[in-house]
Amino acid sequence: MRKILFPGILLALILMLAACGGDDESDTKSDTTASTGTTASSSADDGKVYSFQFACINRTLKPCELMMELAANVAARTNGQIEIQISSFPELGLAGPDTLRLLQDGTLDFGEIYGGYVGGDFPAIEMAELLGLYESSAMQEEVFRAVREDEIRMVRDQFGAEVISYIYYPDQFIFSKTPLRTLKDFKGLKIRTHSTALGDLAAGLGAEGQFIAFSEVYTALERGILDAGVTGSTPAYGQKWYEVSKYIVGPLTSHPHVMVAMNKARWDALPTNLQQILKEEAAKTEAKNLEVVNGWDQEGVDLGVAEGMEHIPFTPEIKEAIKAAVLNRIVPNWAKRAGGYDSEAVQIFNAKVAPIVGVKINPDGSASPTQ
Repeated sequence: MRKILFPGILLALILMLAACGGDDESDTKSDTTASTGTTASSSADDGKVYSFQFACINRTLKPCELMMELAANVAARTNGQIEIQISSFPELGLAGPDTLRLLQDGTLDFGEIYGGYVGGDFPAIEMAELLGLYESSAMQEEVFRAVREDEIRMVRDQFGAEVISYIYYPDQFIFSKTPLRTLKDFKGLKIRTHSTALGDLAAGLGAEGQFIAFSEVYTALERGILDAGVTGSTPAYGQKWYEVSKYIVGPLTSHPHVMVAMNKARWDALPTNLQQILKEEAAKTEAKNLEVVNGWDQEGVDLGVAEGMEHIPFTPEIKEAIKAAVLNRIVPNWAKRAGGYDSEAVQIFNAKVAPIVGVKINPDGSASPTQ
């Protein structure tokens, strides 16, 4: 009887241990799944410090000053868990056209992405940056609001970038060494342009557009490589273009919209509470930027004039030449670069931009007034 009882007790103990072991394994698997799920790395605050280098186009520009404020505000709200170190394109050896690709592959983890710079690589992003097309900065802003979500979606889908917010630059002017009072004055002029669309505009006026990095324009004007350059009113003052040019011509009423974007892997690694704080503070910075950008337009002109420059508004003749360039060059050439009439970008343009600007793209690729 004793011989039968002992094996029975032993078997019961083995079954109990197996059951306990099974529960432990189940709990372990459950915990492992929770910690390695696709959103786990960004769902819980792990207390780590996340450091980013943000690349401004140039430190001397007012939007970069706003990004410095953003960095300080984010650091304060996150108790130092997000550190944003401000750098610049010149410091990093960047000209601009490759910044979207560098953001995609992680070479650049956080920075400004200007549609004019990267439009040669990704023309769809230029819909709100076709300078010359907009009758006012307010019209351009209306266009941007209409296509903003499409732009963010396309950049996320094609380049895996997370658009945090936008910053805005002031009205664009031509800073010239010679007076540009008539259309003839533009003939053969070598003008620094910062987008393909601006190059088309320069050609429409009889000039020759040349892409040169912003930080190199001063020297190019000084040495005679350029006769003029296009940029915002206050950026030109910040770079002391008044020392190498004499006339402020325009404006091309437009506030370039520049993405504040982050590499997707770096964004996904942030806990969700830190993501939320970063986006909230970036939205506040964007709102502040919109409040002050109109003031920057005239401020830059006034500062240049105070340094001895002369402001020359566009004459009716030049304005008409710009309108012709829009229909004959800027919009048709952009449509071709974007993939033609059946492309997603052109369809978005005709549906959302054309009703605002009064210019549509036809099936043959030409552009014409909507009425």
